[in-house]
Amino acid sequence: MVNMKKDIKGIDPKKSESEQVVNSRPPVVTIMGHVDHGKTSLLDAIRGSFVVENESGGITQHISAFDILYKDRHITFIDTPGHELFTSMRERGVLMTDIVLLIIALDDGVKPQTKEVINIIKSQKLKTIVVFTKADLPNSNIEKIKAELGREGILLEGYGGDTTYISVSSKTKQGIDDLLDLILLEYDISFNVRDETTLRPSLTILESFKDRNIGNMSLAIIENGVLKISDYIYSSNGESLGRVRSIKNDKGIFMKEAGASMPVYIVGQNKNLSIGDRIFFQDKKMDFKIDELHGNVLHGNKLHGNDKDSKNESLIVDNEGFEDFFGDNNQKKQLSIILKVDTEGSLEAITSALEKIKLNNIDIKIIKAEVGDITEEDCTIAKSTHSIILSFKVGVSSRIKKILQDSRLLFMEYSVIYELIQDVRDAAESLIPPEYVDVEMGKMEISKIFVLSDKSVVLGGLVFEGRIIKNNKCKIFRGDEEIYEGKIRSVKHLKDDVSEVISGRECGIILNPTFDGVQEKDVVIDYKVEKV
Repeated sequence: MVNMKKDIKGIDPKKSESEQVVNSRPPVVTIMGHVDHGKTSLLDAIRGSFVVENESGGITQHISAFDILYKDRHITFIDTPGHELFTSMRERGVLMTDIVLLIIALDDGVKPQTKEVINIIKSQKLKTIVVFTKADLPNSNIEKIKAELGREGILLEGYGGDTTYISVSSKTKQGIDDLLDLILLEYDISFNVRDETTLRPSLTILESFKDRNIGNMSLAIIENGVLKISDYIYSSNGESLGRVRSIKNDKGIFMKEAGASMPVYIVGQNKNLSIGDRIFFQDKKMDFKIDELHGNVLHGNKLHGNDKDSKNESLIVDNEGFEDFFGDNNQKKQLSIILKVDTEGSLEAITSALEKIKLNNIDIKIIKAEVGDITEEDCTIAKSTHSIILSFKVGVSSRIKKILQDSRLLFMEYSVIYELIQDVRDAAESLIPPEYVDVEMGKMEISKIFVLSDKSVVLGGLVFEGRIIKNNKCKIFRGDEEIYEGKIRSVKHLKDDVSEVISGRECGIILNPTFDGVQEKDVVIDYKVEKV
């Protein structure tokens, strides 16, 4: 049988699975920065598995985590999303971090999301290494970027501060080993590493999933202790959440136990957990108090809490138009949405973004939002509430698709979050009642009045402003008083029927309906109605 552990980074094939669990805690490193500054490419260079092309829209959609073995030492990396919708996810990722890698592209510099990350770093007092990416490109201006960082309060070594920095190229692998050496050096200098084997295990949730075959599954970082198969799971308030059925590392290898700082997928919890949830474990039914439970977790703004200087991320089944899916309640339109997504991180980001869409007389109401595939129950709810179903990276069985089609429900699929948000905004904006204004096109002063044999009244006069146009609407004023509103049925210049007559020329017009109450000196105003 082929040894699947061979050739996998982060696993030493010469050691048993149990020996992979180290007593001391490895560093946890979070990578952050502006979108398109090379975060995923850098992690690809470190991890050795190409993931960039798999990212929808070039944006990391979820917080992910992985472990590597470098010079016989483990390092855990957390990759936080770069898009602005994921600010809250990114902040939660930082809360379980020892060192932040602040990624800045040398061909771009400090950007809005860079500043956002800097604010988080400063507020949490996080140990930071600035990583300048794309060092292989010729058009870089590192001195300019260093000055920009200084203006944002990040003072680099040699520039009045103590923040270390390094330049790397993910393409050529320049500086990658030096970066890993720097991470271990900064960690050894800044943190006291303790023995983890005696602590009761606890985890912080990075992502949660619901698989139709496996059930609830979570990606988590082990904060303390050693997690083992069959451990009982408890929430922070003591609620029993099940029992650990399986532990799998980020390489897909099943393990009997896992140590501190390791990213793991666990199965066995009886409900879907949320990002940032902290769960605890016991090798037997809980017989301790909640205060005792919390006492084994060092609180503070670091995962470890042991800093020497610290006190403490479209298919339309029936495109009849969105209008049928909007209810009218006291003249206020409502768009009802059922949202099904792949992870809790996506759920939080999408619902938060949808809640921020504020439009006059339009109410966007989320009827149901949860992780998991679209179900028959979702279709029933959508039909009864006139909701649209929006899915993000979840499966739709052929049976459900047939139900959607037969029920004539509007269903749309997405793999890029901001496209989903923009489509909802566009649909809602399209239903805002339009405003109409009268746009004046021309004026004519009446000087002659003729009555034809068919009783039609011809109004003759001089166009003194703009133009008089056939089939346009018109009003007649006597002084400031409006005495008529109708339509210009025909326009004549001399004896010819024309479509319009411009300013400075005389013309004759016939109105619809006919009006015989007009007098000389009355003014005809030609206008059209435009939608604003």
